[in-house]
Amino acid sequence: MSGSFVFAGVLLLASGTAFAQDSDSYPRVETSPAFTYVHNSPVLGGSQSFNCYGFGGTIAYNFTSLIGLAADLGGCRVAGLDNTYGVGSKVHVGEGTYVFGPRFTFRNFGKIQPFVETNWGVEHVRVKCNNGNVGNACGGITTVQPLSTDTTVIIVANPNDTSVGKTAFALTVGGGLDIKFNKKIALRLVQAEYLYTRFGNDCQFAVCNNNNGQNSFRLKSGIVIGWGGAK
Repeated sequence: MSGSFVFAGVLLLASGTAFAQDSDSYPRVETSPAFTYVHNSPVLGGSQSFNCYGFGGTIAYNFTSLIGLAADLGGCRVAGLDNTYGVGSKVHVGEGTYVFGPRFTFRNFGKIQPFVETNWGVEHVRVKCNNGNVGNACGGITTVQPLSTDTTVIIVANPNDTSVGKTAFALTVGGGLDIKFNKKIALRLVQAEYLYTRFGNDCQFAVCNNNNGQNSFRLKSGIVIGWGGAK
């Protein structure tokens, strides 16, 4: 508890100092449409990692020149995950990430403005089969060999299931670099983040519980548009 009070005090001191030094040189609101690339660990029982390409956007409210609160929304799609849900399976995947949290922007370097942030929220992934169905691995049959017996269990789910979706906890930690052209416009040269999600892996056996989380990576690049603040 005492550590929390110390952290809060440091934030208040930093925000007060930044406000006193740079009270009129930053926009109150920043919006940032961007291209998004995500490298994902396997999800929903899949057997391989995959790359996802799409677009997203961030809206941030700056309380001071240093401290802001950002909401990050993004979506991407990947195709060609052949055989990841069984031999002969052909699927495509859609992914949406919705997170928000504090952002710290360092504006005392002239045109160069680095920032760091951490966000919490959810990620939704939907897998749809182009051939067969998700329930039985897009036309294949899922076989599981239990550890304690020699019996092979054959799992065949609803043959009419052609897609499956799931929403899970998501966490991002990272930062980026903006190049400021003027008060209203900047280039977000790069934003790089560690992305953690907890989808589980839909395995029936206790041994699989060690792989409930996914460690992924996300890159973004785009423009930044500033609104409000002193003219």
